[in-house]
Amino acid sequence: MLLATVAVALAAGLAVAPGDASAARKGSCLVPGVNEACSVWFGRVTWVDDGDTLRVDLDRDGTRTPIKVRVTGINAMEQTVYSSTPSRRRGECHALTATARLEHYLKRSRMRVRLSAQDPESRSAGRWRRSLAVKLGGTWRDVGRRMVSEGHALWLPNKTEWLWNRDYSVLAERASRAGRGIWDRDACGVGPQEHIPISVWSNTDADGDDNDFVNGEWTKIRNRHPSETLSLGGWWLRDSALRRFTFPSYTRLAPGETLTVYNGEGPDSWSEFFWKLRYPIFENSAYRGKSMGDGAYLFDPLGDLRGWMTYPCRENCTVGAWEGALKLSAKPAGRENVKIRNLSAIALPMEQVRLQSPPYTYHFPQDAVLGPGEEMTVWVTGDPAEDDGLTRNWGETGPILDNRGDRVRVVTYNDIELDCYAYGRTSC
Repeated sequence: MLLATVAVALAAGLAVAPGDASAARKGSCLVPGVNEACSVWFGRVTWVDDGDTLRVDLDRDGTRTPIKVRVTGINAMEQTVYSSTPSRRRGECHALTATARLEHYLKRSRMRVRLSAQDPESRSAGRWRRSLAVKLGGTWRDVGRRMVSEGHALWLPNKTEWLWNRDYSVLAERASRAGRGIWDRDACGVGPQEHIPISVWSNTDADGDDNDFVNGEWTKIRNRHPSETLSLGGWWLRDSALRRFTFPSYTRLAPGETLTVYNGEGPDSWSEFFWKLRYPIFENSAYRGKSMGDGAYLFDPLGDLRGWMTYPCRENCTVGAWEGALKLSAKPAGRENVKIRNLSAIALPMEQVRLQSPPYTYHFPQDAVLGPGEEMTVWVTGDPAEDDGLTRNWGETGPILDNRGDRVRVVTYNDIELDCYAYGRTSC
């Protein structure tokens, strides 16, 4: 599909040269609380591909050839058969619903749309990447916000068109808590073993350069049922983009057990699988102040989303039993160690949190459980093979704590800080 000409004439009203994506007027980005101006185009929709892609004939561009537009910040489920007749469409669960909902908003706007972008040259696989708005009740409304809010699409972060990231991630959190659309665990029908509770969490930022250690990114899945084995054959794991790992037919997860999917290369076993990617896929949330983040999503064979972790948490970041439960201290002089005390009245599975002294991170093994009132010592330079109960070993080859001042944190995998200990010239 050839890209058509860009867009709207300048204030002088002159025709625009074909292919000049920078020729657009300036206007609001339609992001709540953001005053920054975006490049803006207007046009009429000629075709809806699916829940996040459409074709637009731009106003006053000197051609009737539509451009293909990929909506910024959202990712609907995949459609496999495209048609202007809804009954002929085919796709994954939630895909056709998303397409229908997008069409609903477009029809209310008489197929007139407003496109906007921070970068007028922004592209996605040859398509224009644009925020999409329709006129409802006389006012231009952001369609992406509505699609995410209603659970018709996942939040898809972007480093170029990043103004929408924070808003959409918060809206996705709200939709997940409400169980709307994609976040409804049985929306696609009665799936396999629906009564089994599942936990999903990911390490999304390897120590050092992510590109140098792809297996430093991983996802863990835990079967929380006390007595029943979970069969995961045919289930699939994905991030916010389209990358997927499908579990082989023999995959079983015993009661209370955890399996790990590493993003890089390695030999599969019963409890460890390798995605065999050559590059990291999880976006670092601290990337240049652009409100990045991502998610790990576990789908069953029917297409129901059965477990997930999105990060970072940006709203209502509650931690249940972990709230106020942990107290940290550290010894930077001599043989370094960090101590963690459980102030709560229940046992805490430490596997579900991590210890950090940036840029270093310690991941607790599955058997690391901290009982009520107990204190665990993590030795920085010890050998993890010598772990024993409340004595754990980070495995570093040398000291990592600065004697002049440093800090240690214990955080959840979606970046909620549970406790922080600082000394010297450093603060939490």
